[in-house]
Amino acid sequence: MFSPDDVAPAYHERIVPSIHSYPGAMGHSNMVQRVISALAVVATSLSGVTATYGTSAVTLPGYGSFVGTTVSQTLTKKPLPAPVDAWLGIDYASQPTGTARFAPVGPPEPFSGMKNASRYGFSCYQDPLDITYDMDEACLSMNVFRPKNVERGKKLPVLVWIHGGGFVAGSSRSFDGASFVANSREHLIAVTFNYRVNSLGFLPHPVFERLGLLNLGLRDQEILLKFIQQYISAFGGDPTRVTIGGRSAGAHSAGIHLFHNYEKSEGSAPLFSQALLQSGSVTARSFPASSYPLYQEQFSRYLGLTGCSDVANSTDTNIISCLRAAPIDKVQNASAILWRDSEYPITWPFQPTRGGPLLEQSGSLSGQNKQFYRIPTITTNVPDEAKYYSSGDLVTNADFLAFMKNLIPGLTSDDLSDLETLYPDPSSDINSPYVHSPNSTQYNRISAALTDYMYVCPGQETAMRMSSAGVPIYKLVFAVNNTFPAWKGIPHTADTKYTWAEPGGAGGVQYPDIGKELLHVYFSDFVALGGDPNKGNRTGIPVWPSFSTTLQHSPLDPGHADKG
Repeated sequence: MFSPDDVAPAYHERIVPSIHSYPGAMGHSNMVQRVISALAVVATSLSGVTATYGTSAVTLPGYGSFVGTTVSQTLTKKPLPAPVDAWLGIDYASQPTGTARFAPVGPPEPFSGMKNASRYGFSCYQDPLDITYDMDEACLSMNVFRPKNVERGKKLPVLVWIHGGGFVAGSSRSFDGASFVANSREHLIAVTFNYRVNSLGFLPHPVFERLGLLNLGLRDQEILLKFIQQYISAFGGDPTRVTIGGRSAGAHSAGIHLFHNYEKSEGSAPLFSQALLQSGSVTARSFPASSYPLYQEQFSRYLGLTGCSDVANSTDTNIISCLRAAPIDKVQNASAILWRDSEYPITWPFQPTRGGPLLEQSGSLSGQNKQFYRIPTITTNVPDEAKYYSSGDLVTNADFLAFMKNLIPGLTSDDLSDLETLYPDPSSDINSPYVHSPNSTQYNRISAALTDYMYVCPGQETAMRMSSAGVPIYKLVFAVNNTFPAWKGIPHTADTKYTWAEPGGAGGVQYPDIGKELLHVYFSDFVALGGDPNKGNRTGIPVWPSFSTTLQHSPLDPGHADKG
């Protein structure tokens, strides 16, 4: 249901180019704007792992040994402020190839000798237009980054980052773990990894539900988190201090793991101890059940595109056997076609499925019932999230309402009327804040509604649920641009590279000091210092108050000029 209560707070609080602290936000420079909420991640401890000290070799008992490398550049080939030890392309699970396609994975195969871990592994299959890295079905690998010349016996806090990409794209190289580590003022470890995306990781249909094959990508993530608990101490990490983080689909994923505490005791331990959510949460968007009619239609097309339409009315076993035997180029092409056809109306085909593993109930219900882990959390968004992908050809009020009704079929006539009140029609109301819209008459209006629906309100709900349970949560709106044209505002992904303190220059960020001296400092201190972004007491950086339903929206201005 899309009610006035869901959207009013976000609508009335649109952009102010300075750093603001919502009930519990963070701030810096006149560039960050609204503050939303945050999640934190929790970890459990583990012992019995050995490491070879003084070299880049590590031994993982019961698995094997790896020799790593030293990284001295960012992913954009800029020098790091300090060298970083790295172990790249380590398999964290068995590989989903052959008859294991569309199946849950288990532990990786043990081996003898020493493996070279100096190169990234393959990225998981996705639309070739979305990625330039080599792809393979054997893609479940991770990368570990650790400060060089730090005694490995000193167990460091760990950030495990889940990449975004709408659950259809992305890879471990979507996040620069080496840069995050090298720029951190406290020593810590970063882990990035691949998980199955697109149809290979998220194919929603009753056939897959009956066979126990839903949410394979989420289950890959959980396998990785268990692997970290077992083996991160070999790399000098502390399994009791693991932060789970992610942006966009990565934040949705982290939120799903955070809120997956059904039937567990209040004190039960998750696989992480803090959470960091950028532009996403478990309550963001809706994740329908496998019986959703649109999924039935998309699955039927998928069978045809993969050459399996002949078994569409056959047994579940015959259907899955055909899909597992289909040439991978057909699988990739089918996924790409369905994604491209659904991208514009945002009726995306390959998403986590409610009712499947790790998402047995909706996130909003989990929050309502307080079935989440009580751990420090950060949640953030940018002011104009949906301008990144909003439709640019909606002209009339009818176009606007039809788009929203198609996206959210459950909207009633009363809901649609509320939408018209909350988001005045610029084609008929000269006082509407959405007049003079670029692209099309309704562009600013639909962008505002989608930003609230998909990001602002879910983040606010997450913050309120956790805060009411006494959980420390920090909420932020990051209002700093990164080379987007003015008509796009500060859209989805604008904050991405600031997170790991990417330098300026070609392929870099517009205002590198904001990342290096503010956002990255808050995030890395949160990871390293027990879930409190203020604990480092950094000179010149304002205190970021934790979220509270009574705390007013307050700007935090350390004196930087406006660069928004």
